[in-house]
Amino acid sequence: MKTCMIFYSGTGQTRALATGAAEIVGADLVEVRDRAEYSKTTMYLKGVPRARRGEEAEIEPTEIDVGAYDLVAVGTPVWAGNPTPAANAIIAALRNCEGKRAVAFATSGITPGETLEKLSKALEERGLTVSGTFHASAKDLKKGDGPERLAQVIRSASSA
Repeated sequence: MKTCMIFYSGTGQTRALATGAAEIVGADLVEVRDRAEYSKTTMYLKGVPRARRGEEAEIEPTEIDVGAYDLVAVGTPVWAGNPTPAANAIIAALRNCEGKRAVAFATSGITPGETLEKLSKALEERGLTVSGTFHASAKDLKKGDGPERLAQVIRSASSA
């Protein structure tokens, strides 16, 4: 099953998780850039309130065609228990996504809050079927088993 892994990473944790899992399952990677280019300070002062409101960022690429894929994995850091504005924009940017399977994944300092539920709901509203979710805390990522565990979720979703 052909897989596309699309993600935004603010500090590098989500990138490391996505890259590692993509290598394991042979997925194509699409890293999205938030045009706001937050510093650590502006991430908390400006980005977090936008995440709480469910806003979308201006991202590059502006459109993501997933028509050639069977499964789409979308990943985000957790900001105040929510998906980032860039993750919200990823879902809006998806093209030819209807009827595809999806996996939602997130990274955070401790817990995902409502991130996976909100991300899953938004994917389903775009016509995808969410077949799995995954969260890795900073502690999980330091152990190094995050990519393999995400790869297991992707493999399971592929065979569902």
